[in-house]
Amino acid sequence: MSKDRRIRRTQKLLGEALIALVLEKGYKNITIQDVTERADIGYRTFFRHYDGLDELFIEIVQERVYELYDILDLPQVYEANADHIEISRESGSTLFKHIQESPKIFRVLLLDDNLSFVLEPVMKMARKKNEELLSGLPNINISIPVAANHIIAATFGLMRWWLENDMPHSAEKMGEIFTELIIQPTFLALTSK
Repeated sequence: MSKDRRIRRTQKLLGEALIALVLEKGYKNITIQDVTERADIGYRTFFRHYDGLDELFIEIVQERVYELYDILDLPQVYEANADHIEISRESGSTLFKHIQESPKIFRVLLLDDNLSFVLEPVMKMARKKNEELLSGLPNINISIPVAANHIIAATFGLMRWWLENDMPHSAEKMGEIFTELIIQPTFLALTSK
C-alpha cells in the first residue's frame, strides 16, 4: 500500500512540475531533466513511470477529461422531453467552474500550440460524446456529426478565449454565454422544420 502512495506522489510531483514548466517555457522548450529537477525526483525515477514527456502529459490530460465528464454528469442521450437548454446551461457553468478551479492545466492544454497531439484526441472524444447525446433528439435536420463538431469546436474556442483574456466573466456567466451562443442556435438549427 505504501508503494502505491509513493508512486502516486511521484507521479503527482512530476505532473505538477511539467505543468509549471510548460506555463513558464512552453512545451517544446522543456526536457525530462527540467521536469525531474523541478519535481526534485531522480532522472532515472522518471523512466520507472513514463517513457517520455508526451506520455506524462497525456496521462495528466486523460485524468482531467475523465474527471470532467464525471463532474458534468451528462445524460446518455438528450431525450425528447428533456429541457436540453437547461441541461446545457448547467453543464456549461460546471465546465467553466472546473476550468476556473484548475486553470493551469487548461491554459497549457488550450494555449500551447505544441500540444495539438494531446488536444486533438480530447476533441475527438468530446465530439463522439456529443454525437451520442444528440442522437436522442427528434427531427434532426443537420447531420449529427456536423452539429457535434460545431458544438465542440465552438466550445473549445470559447474556453480558449476565456483563458486568453484572464477569465473576465464568472463561470456562471460563461455557462450562459455557452448556452446562448453555441447550444441554443445549434439546437434550433438541428430540430426546426
